Amino acid sequence: MKKSAQTVLREGAYYTISAVGGRVLEVADYNTENGAAIQLWNYEGQPWQQWTFEEAVEGQYRIKNRFTGKVMDLAMLGVNNGTWLHQWSVSSGASQRWEVVLAANGRVKLRNILADKVVDLVDMCLENGARAQIWQDVDGENQLWRLDPVPDRLLQKELAAPAPRPARKAAAKTSTRTQTGKGAAKKTGGKAGRRSSKNK
Repeated sequence: MKKSAQTVLREGAYYTISAVGGRVLEVADYNTENGAAIQLWNYEGQPWQQWTFEEAVEGQYRIKNRFTGKVMDLAMLGVNNGTWLHQWSVSSGASQRWEVVLAANGRVKLRNILADKVVDLVDMCLENGARAQIWQDVDGENQLWRLDPVPDRLLQKELAAPAPRPARKAAAKTSTRTQTGKGAAKKTGGKAGRRSSKNK
């Protein structure tokens, strides 16, 4: 067992990864294919919103989705600011390894070993459908996460996909964003770092 910022990461246990505001990271549309997006959504107690931390090497983890069995990875092995997160089959690559870094108020940052950047949200959006990406660590609120264990009684939920959610309106696109927190800086929306998840 390894000590993270506010909890013990238990082998075989599942966690939600929640942003400021309470929404959680999930596999978009409970897609089981390689390349499926990682996004933010209201927590509905679903297995595609639950993750386990499997130790890869000392102090580094693969973050595996309960429903799909695939892990958080960097699209196209990108290391630039704005590279999107997606899921992929487990490999030995550093793009799938993450360090849980202590932050304030019981939250953590999730630092990718290959890119040396942390999980972040495109355009600092905290709404449903916000896409997860990596960005340099600037102590922004959209880079802070809470790991909450899923109670054992809730892990009995059937691993079956429900009816699709209603289509949502696409968020307005912006070319720049301002990061909040220590080391605040204006930065691009990460278009250059975005890559197709179909061509890993």
